[in-house]
Amino acid sequence: MTYDQLLELAHALEGKELETITGKKFRVGIFRDCPFFIPATTGLGRSDGRLAAERFLARYNKSRNPHPSHYQDLTRNSSYLVALVQQADD
Repeated sequence: MTYDQLLELAHALEGKELETITGKKFRVGIFRDCPFFIPATTGLGRSDGRLAAERFLARYNKSRNPHPSHYQDLTRNSSYLVALVQQADD
């Protein structure tokens, strides 16, 4: 998946309720061509920026590892990013 495809996916799912592999509900949004995530528990948007998302994608594309812990050194939003990219596989 490319970064542009990630943005297209985020746009398609914008505002819809999604769920991490641990069952946490969240929504995705886009700001300045960068996805951000809104956990249902806080309602506050969070993002590590485009560079973190691109690094996540680079590793995800190589490993296809569905475990957020595999990406925690790249982004604190790994559980949301994994859940988002897995939507493309559904």
